[in-house]
Amino acid sequence: MTSISRPLRRVLLGSLLALALAMTAIAAPGGAASTIETTYKATGTWTVSTVAGTDAQGRPITIVHPTNLGANGFDHPIITWGNGTGSTPSNYTATLQHLASWGFVVVASNSGSVGYGGEVWAAAQAMIALNSNPSSPFDGKLDTTKIGAAGHSQGATGAVNATIMSNGAITSTAPIAFVDPFWFFGNTAQMPDWTKVTKPIFFISATGDWLASRSQQTTYYNGIAGPAAKAATKGGDHNVIQQPANAQLGYLTAWFMYTLRGDTTARQAFAGTAPELLGNTGWTNAARKNLP
Repeated sequence: MTSISRPLRRVLLGSLLALALAMTAIAAPGGAASTIETTYKATGTWTVSTVAGTDAQGRPITIVHPTNLGANGFDHPIITWGNGTGSTPSNYTATLQHLASWGFVVVASNSGSVGYGGEVWAAAQAMIALNSNPSSPFDGKLDTTKIGAAGHSQGATGAVNATIMSNGAITSTAPIAFVDPFWFFGNTAQMPDWTKVTKPIFFISATGDWLASRSQQTTYYNGIAGPAAKAATKGGDHNVIQQPANAQLGYLTAWFMYTLRGDTTARQAFAGTAPELLGNTGWTNAARKNLP
């Protein structure tokens, strides 16, 4: 057997140690496997303001928007938000402000009962109307061809139903903690027809959420024939999204940057040959399909 000299052994051991450390950095939370997530979890460059308004049916809404609307000719995509049962936009202040800091105009129904989707869609319709209202500060400042819908728990149901009833006006959806069928208590009229969801959709959940199980998120995901993604944060309960700087914020933001703004960096979290979401050790139950 050929012996290896002591200096050469030191070189080889040093190389192996460096390789092991590099592999650890790639796999560890906060390392290369979460670089994109970290980017979009940081606050965006827009300062944010909040105003009150009414939806297309005259019901109260909250609008969280970049303060300097239309700066440098920018047209802001719209995200319409659905609250969880009994909640109001104030329960999601950090999330709504964060999305607005990335250039989105976020509109939320003030209702805590939005599961059928009418309130979520009517809020979006209000913003579409304001974009062509000369007396509104939003006049000509919005991109009404790029509308997303997101929501939490019952609001997740509302976001998906709003997407369906919009007949293609809502082009991207992110249901967060979409509950298992049991929690509809037989009210099947609220359950969306998944075959009618044809635009990109991203199911977000958490491993500690017993209201929205990972197995059921997979069932919902499997019911989508078109572009879709799903993933669950490791740890966290049903209300992760209500927490400031929550673990779901980075990929939620990246999803809309990708699907509504065509951001190529954000796209790498979900699409391509090796999307970051699939290798991020802070997430599990991740999958994607048919994403452009």
